[in-house]
Amino acid sequence: MRLANFFVVVLLAIIMVFSAQAQDETQFTSTVNWFYSACEDRMVIDLSGTMEPGYDIYYQAFDQLGGLGQAITGLRRVSVDGGYSVSQVIYWLDGATRALDTPISVVIRIARENDPESTLFQEPSDDVLGVCEAPGSTLVDSIDVSALPKLISASKVFTPNGSMLNPVYSRPVEPIVQIGARPSADITPGRVADPGLIFAECVDVDGADPGILYDTDEIRIFWSWYAKTAEQVQDHINKAQYSVTLNSLPIPAEISEIKQIPGSLNWWVFYTANFGAKWEPGVYDIGFAVGWSEAISDGYEDFGPGTANVRLGGRCRFRIDQNPHGIAVLHEQPAMPLKTYPGFPQN
Repeated sequence: MRLANFFVVVLLAIIMVFSAQAQDETQFTSTVNWFYSACEDRMVIDLSGTMEPGYDIYYQAFDQLGGLGQAITGLRRVSVDGGYSVSQVIYWLDGATRALDTPISVVIRIARENDPESTLFQEPSDDVLGVCEAPGSTLVDSIDVSALPKLISASKVFTPNGSMLNPVYSRPVEPIVQIGARPSADITPGRVADPGLIFAECVDVDGADPGILYDTDEIRIFWSWYAKTAEQVQDHINKAQYSVTLNSLPIPAEISEIKQIPGSLNWWVFYTANFGAKWEPGVYDIGFAVGWSEAISDGYEDFGPGTANVRLGGRCRFRIDQNPHGIAVLHEQPAMPLKTYPGFPQN
């Protein structure tokens, strides 16, 4: 298992009145433009721009300029994706009215879904209470972040969609008295947040254990390679000789495009094998090894013949259990035989 290098993305913020662009040093760009009016008992805010997958808009109002003083709204998350243009009407937390011409500020953030502290952009914007403007776009719901689970930890393994594998969330405290049905989410101890997404080298990475899996889970096995440059990743693709097996039988994989991920300055490629659900209950072993036909570099180390890293290897074991929901499953997976990889060096 090769330990990944992780870097904080340096962001270039282009700030204008009521408008901002949060852009990292890669091809990934998210933007937010905002206009708000602060009123006696509420605020109206319009938000527009373009959002990369896995990120959302957060905002919160305060009773002093510069994002200082007391919070007068909760920290709100607005779920957006791609091009967006939405509006919100939010009443002050204490239900009080505020005098016209008093100061107010709103702090705008771009951050990961369910993790407002992982900010790509944050900026306070100042105004004074005045006459309410009508919403300029379609009204949408938002969520008070205090009602969301909190991200406790993750495995620090990037998945093909750019998120971290096996995020662990706390659960929000439920009120003593709750009207209506309680949430029906699966809270079985040992179940991860993304069940069925399995890192082929999970034994070697803290927090990457697949957890409890059911015969109704979609099983997706993946691995990855990163380097400082896209050219170095392509060199790896051209020269890598993988031997990845499931219960000793070779497994197939689709290769992603070479890309960068927000949160990492490296270039990445992902190999993914999608097997679907309906697996026969039992224990499964993934064997993982990679060598190279010629020496390569990832910009940090050299790999292949004549280097200190002639081959790399790892493994992962997981168990499929019969689902506890009473769902009848006609077990059909995994389908064998599977695709064979190019010859793997034996010496």
